[in-house]
Amino acid sequence: AIDSYIMRNCDLHPYELSDEDWSSITMVSSWLKSFCSATTQMSATKAPMLSTTPAVFRGLQDDIETILCSLATNVSPIIKKGLLDAHKKLSEYYYKYDESPFYTWAACTSFYYFC
Repeated sequence: AIDSYIMRNCDLHPYELSDEDWSSITMVSSWLKSFCSATTQMSATKAPMLSTTPAVFRGLQDDIETILCSLATNVSPIIKKGLLDAHKKLSEYYYKYDESPFYTWAACTSFYYFC
């Protein structure tokens, strides 16, 4: 649909997506499923979620690490950098939660809430 729209509009021809662009889009969209799942998991409950946040962050980090290890050598450096940046940001969040007394409090509260 995008390609046919661009073909009908001459002024958009310089922005036509290459086969490599489409391959990158397909690859990245499959990775975004992990983030969609994490977002749904964290927002689709009526129970407090602070206590499970570090586990969700760690799961996303694990997914990103798996993706990075399985990347082909010809993948764009921009995509690799984006994945590394996402992993680093999740690590920073994980560290902040680990250092915070609120995580311990939330874990205790969740335990009490579910028991």
